[in-house]
Amino acid sequence: MRARAAAVLGVLLLAGLLGPSPALAQVDNEIFGPDDGTDAMLRALIAAAPTIDVERTDVTLPADLAIGRIPGLAGDAQGNIYLIQRAPELDAIVVVDRRGTVLRSFGRGLFEYAHTVRLDPEGNVWAVDAQTSMVYKFSPQGERLLDISVGDVPGIARIQRAAADIAFGPGGLVYVADGYANGRVVVFDAAGRKVRQWGQRGKGPGQFNLPHGIAVGPDGTVYVADRENGRVQLFTPSGEYLREWHYGGRVLSLAFSPGGELWVSAEPKSVSMAESYVMRVDPRDGRFTGKFQA
Repeated sequence: MRARAAAVLGVLLLAGLLGPSPALAQVDNEIFGPDDGTDAMLRALIAAAPTIDVERTDVTLPADLAIGRIPGLAGDAQGNIYLIQRAPELDAIVVVDRRGTVLRSFGRGLFEYAHTVRLDPEGNVWAVDAQTSMVYKFSPQGERLLDISVGDVPGIARIQRAAADIAFGPGGLVYVADGYANGRVVVFDAAGRKVRQWGQRGKGPGQFNLPHGIAVGPDGTVYVADRENGRVQLFTPSGEYLREWHYGGRVLSLAFSPGGELWVSAEPKSVSMAESYVMRVDPRDGRFTGKFQA
């Protein structure tokens, strides 16, 4: 089977990880821990999945445009790719077509630590700042439409201390994985008003050790990549725990393709960004049915 990278990666947030500096080690060891004995489990699951061939697209930058570190991307129905980059002095969101040609860019000066870009069902562009816990909504052309302050940002000295990802549910609901310190999911309505929240830091059912990715399935089920617990947890739209799939290692992100396929990215804890894979997942039981290396 062949799948175009723009179509597959366009629905995934493949976020890079920053190792803690010595000054932050006491705080960050809670969420950036070493191999807890589950790396071998994850590697075995990945090895057993068949390889998917993908095509990769190079991005051609014009002379007057630069891009910093890219933590995430999303794709629209026309095959355009929306990149989010972390250099604060540059436009945060850069749009390229399926050939890698830059079409436009926007969002300069809004982000302290850009983390996620997602497209809602109407094609609007949403982006998350993992330092300030601000969520911004833009039109596809870059017009700023809505600001949401997730709130409750802890006063800790860490680059990543706030929200990580965003997903969209029926009726315009917006689900935010507020992961780096709070360990919760926060739900807003289409106007940005808080509706509910659930979760806390921990390892039990419904608890999180860094909810880093979030997606809403076709039936409304909420899937959360519980990164440092090495699992995906499934919930009802109101936050009732359903079940979980334990993979081990570090589960980074997840998303549904326009055709309804579920994809998950993961890596062993012991080798950050050096052994990351994207897996196609059977949404009935969480089994890996295919893979390619990120």
